[in-house]
Amino acid sequence: MWRQVRQLPTRQRAVLALRYFEELADDIADILGIRAVTVRATASRALAALRRSHESSKETAE
Repeated sequence: MWRQVRQLPTRQRAVLALRYFEELADDIADILGIRAVTVRATASRALAALRRSHESSKETAE
């Protein structure tokens, strides 16, 4: 999983790290200097990319 996280664009990695590892959900927009709606969209895209990558790696392993 960490390999897939490292492959995400920098902003997506930052949003996920702040949200899920630092538990700073309410402060991410201020920390990164972006709007809250951008944080939500970025997190959504990052999670979708991780899901796709995970599914792809599962299919390759089979």
